[in-house]
Amino acid sequence: MAIGQIVNRDNKLRVIYIGSPELFSKGASAIHIMKMCQAMGKLGIDTELIIPSNRNRAELFEYYGVEPNFRLTPFPYFKNSSMRNIVHGFLGSLYTKLFRRNKYDLVITRNIVYAYLSTTLFNIPTVYDAHHPLVKGGASLFNSFKDSKYLIRFSTNSKGLADIYLDQGLPKEKLVVAHNGVELERFQDAPSKRECREELGLMPDKKIVCYAGNIYEGRGVQKLIDVSLRLKDTLFLIVGGLEEDVNRYRRIAQEKGAQNFQLAGFVPHKMVPLYLLAADILVMPYTTKMTIKGGTKAGEFTSPIKLFEYMAAVRPIVATSISSVKEVLEDGVNAVLVEPDSADSLFDGIVRVIEDDGLANRIAINAGADIKNYTWEKRAGKLLGIE
Repeated sequence: MAIGQIVNRDNKLRVIYIGSPELFSKGASAIHIMKMCQAMGKLGIDTELIIPSNRNRAELFEYYGVEPNFRLTPFPYFKNSSMRNIVHGFLGSLYTKLFRRNKYDLVITRNIVYAYLSTTLFNIPTVYDAHHPLVKGGASLFNSFKDSKYLIRFSTNSKGLADIYLDQGLPKEKLVVAHNGVELERFQDAPSKRECREELGLMPDKKIVCYAGNIYEGRGVQKLIDVSLRLKDTLFLIVGGLEEDVNRYRRIAQEKGAQNFQLAGFVPHKMVPLYLLAADILVMPYTTKMTIKGGTKAGEFTSPIKLFEYMAAVRPIVATSISSVKEVLEDGVNAVLVEPDSADSLFDGIVRVIEDDGLANRIAINAGADIKNYTWEKRAGKLLGIE
């Protein structure tokens, strides 16, 4: 079954998105879901997001900085992630089968419980959008639906993750690789670097090296602290992170005497472009032990949203050469890539960009050109086969 065969007679695709993220948290899952639904709305797709929420719709649209161009249907919310995913998958499948069946053409989901029920019991055309390898208990569910004719597409957000699922028996013809994206409008007609610094209270004339995102284990923050000790006239700015991680690295920086190392803590996602645009260099110092939420090692498959926001900011990027990053960035072309477990290599890469204006300008401009291939609309089109 192909997507083109299930479009309704008015030739307008109608999609329901079943998402089960923790809302108003410091993770990227909810950001991704809200941006994808907004993108489908911009593509003219009739979109409904069914999400576990105990907050009002206007608050959700405002917090995540998205247009209300899709319908948002709240379901019961559970703080516990396992309970939330299981209950939402079960209730979502009943709702789409019993109450919404003639109101959509297919469902996109990141909820494996929903995918299992929709494809094996309820015959609902489903696109499963994977963002990490299978967790405990997920293998049996995956094996039960991977060959179903109602699983019309299986997407991953990196080639590394695609390889993991292919090794586990996913039919290759169902697979599409669709990297995460960016909302380019947030970076167009942007304020100048000086204006961004004024708004954020940052020094106007100091070089700023910025990292934005969570600071879980293996993200290379400690190596960045070590680099800051060798570049005392440069401000190293960290934006994001859980409070306990921020406090831990703040303490380490103080103990090492890194007075030019600043942790801003978590900021709302809609504020992130200001920090990126205020910077001279954007860094991703991931190590080979880089982890995501829950402690899963993710260097082979991660597709961080921040990478695409970095590119859209049109600032030179210095990143470590882990596999997933090399799917998007190329050394000397749209970034400077350095060894992933070496503070010396990270230092050398940053110094190269500081000292070579030609290199810095070239990689920034090239990244700004390449980002046009990584919008949320492009990603939505790949998932739905309407590129």
